[in-house]
Amino acid sequence: MIDADYLRGLGGTKLARLLELRPDLLFAPAVESLGELAERLATIGSVISALRRLDRPTLQAAEAAAALGGDVDRSVLARLLGNPAPEALDAALRTLADHALVADDALVADGARIILVPLARSAFGRPLGLGIPLAEALDRRTATELKVFARNLMVSGGNRKTDILAAIIAALRDANHVNTLVDAAPTETSDLLRRIAQSGENIDAYAYGYGSYRHANPYTWAIERAMLTRGEWGEGLSMPAEVTLALRGPTYTAPFNPVRPTVDRVAAQPVMIDRSAAAAGAALVRLSAGLLSEASRAPLTTLKSGGIGVRELRRLAKLLTVSENEINLCVDLVTGYDLLAITESHAAPTSAYDAWMREEPVDQLVPLIETWWRLPYIPLSQERDDPGGSSTCFTMRSAVLAEIAREPSAITDPDQLATAVIWRQPAAFGSAETARERVVACWHEAALLGLTGAGAISEAGRALLAGGDIAGTFAGVGSSERTVRLQADLTAVVPGAPAPDLADLLDLMADQESRGAAGIWRFSPASIRRALDAGHRVPDLRDRLSAVATGGLPQTLTYLLDDVARRHGVVRASTVGCCLRSDDTTLLAEIERDKRLRKLGLRLLAPTVLAAEAPIVETLTALRAAGYAPVTEGPDGQTVVELRRAARVGGPASTTPTQRPGNTRRPATTRSAPVAAPTAAAVAERLLAAADDATASVTPVFAALRTGSSQLTNAEIRMLAWAIEQRQPIEIGYINNAGNGSVRIIEDIEFTGGSLSAWCRLREDNRWFTLNRIVTVEPVVAGAHKVDSGTALG
Repeated sequence: MIDADYLRGLGGTKLARLLELRPDLLFAPAVESLGELAERLATIGSVISALRRLDRPTLQAAEAAAALGGDVDRSVLARLLGNPAPEALDAALRTLADHALVADDALVADGARIILVPLARSAFGRPLGLGIPLAEALDRRTATELKVFARNLMVSGGNRKTDILAAIIAALRDANHVNTLVDAAPTETSDLLRRIAQSGENIDAYAYGYGSYRHANPYTWAIERAMLTRGEWGEGLSMPAEVTLALRGPTYTAPFNPVRPTVDRVAAQPVMIDRSAAAAGAALVRLSAGLLSEASRAPLTTLKSGGIGVRELRRLAKLLTVSENEINLCVDLVTGYDLLAITESHAAPTSAYDAWMREEPVDQLVPLIETWWRLPYIPLSQERDDPGGSSTCFTMRSAVLAEIAREPSAITDPDQLATAVIWRQPAAFGSAETARERVVACWHEAALLGLTGAGAISEAGRALLAGGDIAGTFAGVGSSERTVRLQADLTAVVPGAPAPDLADLLDLMADQESRGAAGIWRFSPASIRRALDAGHRVPDLRDRLSAVATGGLPQTLTYLLDDVARRHGVVRASTVGCCLRSDDTTLLAEIERDKRLRKLGLRLLAPTVLAAEAPIVETLTALRAAGYAPVTEGPDGQTVVELRRAARVGGPASTTPTQRPGNTRRPATTRSAPVAAPTAAAVAERLLAAADDATASVTPVFAALRTGSSQLTNAEIRMLAWAIEQRQPIEIGYINNAGNGSVRIIEDIEFTGGSLSAWCRLREDNRWFTLNRIVTVEPVVAGAHKVDSGTALG
């Protein structure tokens, strides 16, 4: 039994180890005593979290013990598991004890009993596909009914109910006795029982197994001997676990895989690892800058249903010369970090984009990595939602990086990596097929972020796992380039990420053609005219280019600047319908006769004045498309400067992404800062020094919740009261009016009249929760993200 006395007997080292393995116990509100710790250990959420941290052989041993009723002799458990090597079973049982899922009492001694905590037994549902144990199936039977079963089984158990029940259980655990009885049963019944034992199916049939109402059918004989039992509420017939195991025969064994899967690795030089990682990080920064620049130039098209569509993403991938995986990950990262806002009509950069663009490449990359670490979905996974709510993306990312980091060598096969990751935590990631695909997706994402290089963990990946300084590991990403090489073919080459001022100058005067390891811009008459239209003068532009050009200005670029400057502004436009004015009468006559401009309705008012019927904006656009270079003239005869304004949406960047792109975020609210978890050793020392029954002071909120709830323990009430008082998120298990259960993370909680009003992360809305329908309360563990869940272990 896991109680305060047992926990005190562990001592400081083992108690601290338990708290490290069950980290949910370290989060606020702080546990005040060993008695409260024992209560917290026994909550369903804490037990399920512990089971999800177990490796495959440990979980298999726990499931086998659960199939045998949760209270089993070690030798019996070993036989069911195929009599594995003692040290392998010892390791599994020791892990269960370290997690406080079984008591640490002579686990490896002959005759030791393995007793699972009750919630660990029920968490498996139907362990090994077996029915409920006989003790549970027959618990509500009267002594008279049990005597009928005993007589039909040809055993004697005396007159006391407990003795009769023990005799029945012993008889039905005896494989020889059970098989002898079944062999002697009617053929139809014998075949039925052996089929059920192999398939584990339930039988949807109605039959009375005793008394004067029994019917002659294949089930009657089995029901009269407790080989088939009916549930408490009259549901179909099922075979108790002990009977199933007896009929499956001595050759049947439960799965037990204590050997860790091998992962093929090859040697990798640290220099190559970090060089590859730095290149990937630099590429991601360039891609993010290019994507945001494109969205700034022309907002991206979004779907009515929300998000950016596949066609638009493919267009961006082609434009930026990257793969679809790279563009998909990039969109999720810049959206998660609030650099890109997605609305119902379009997607455009937020006001935080301008500040981000002025950072050095390392400072641009680090927040994108931190955003990925916290995203509540796997961007490159086909199944973006967490299936069944059985795992967290944070846990998966940690597990993937930890497995890669176990050795300094490189992994060559991501499928082998997935097998190893799932072996270490098979209950944490949902179905095996979905988990495998998501692990491989994490592998690719880590490579694109520079957390791995050449298939091995990078220094950045190790720092992220350890919670250290990521920026210090990315020296290879480099700093911003502040010079450009101008070439005779009218291109400008920047070997790296351009500094903001340099990028602004090149974007002003040229069009970007490439965003790879080196950025390439091309000058053209149209791009130079664009700069002049914005009010810049050629001498100033020439001086600015000369200041950043490593080899000076090529002659071809100088000629281009002078030629465009000579023609720029020769034609001047003013508003009448629209009026064109020029001292070059021959040019105006040419424009009037130009067939491409007929739609403007041009007519010559005077040798130096040409009128247009079209508005001035349409006229200017048409003239420029035809190769002329007009400018706008104001009423005072001065040139009007045309300024381009980049699209911006939204406010400052958020560093705590909790939603996928396209979702509406709730308004920010004021709440207390998250409380950092203390160390396990410090908590263990404090608890051992306190009285076993020490409790925190009773607050008015606690008292009100305690009065209004019949479902929760004192420890759960205290956690809920703390969340309300400190305005912190909390996780609840909730049963709705239809009887359906779900797991919710709620916050901004108000308690009124027996109900809670709170923001629900699952529904992304304010919801009401009846206090008596809340059946579990658990702290929200930092870094984890849980979703709607209907089953315990999936």
